[in-house]
Amino acid sequence: MDRYVEDGRRYVSLAGLRMRGWTGALVHRLLGTPDRLSIDPRARAAPQLRLYRVERVEAAERSEEFLKECAPRAPAPPAPAPRAHGRGESP
Repeated sequence: MDRYVEDGRRYVSLAGLRMRGWTGALVHRLLGTPDRLSIDPRARAAPQLRLYRVERVEAAERSEEFLKECAPRAPAPPAPAPRAHGRGESP
């Protein structure tokens, strides 16, 4: 997971949030603007990393809205099998 420590605080990147089940819309709605912009140490020419404080992320993950959006969807019940029509039965 993409975690960073800067200024004595722990942060998680947008890529790290996606690995935790976040979507872009959820990040925008529940977290808003990033807490910090930082240079990617692996690719300095890349766009700045958007970092979110881990404490704020974990608080949002406990929210009802996040839990509702990220809850595993129950699979739909299987469709009933078609009945075979025997002799003397009408379709």
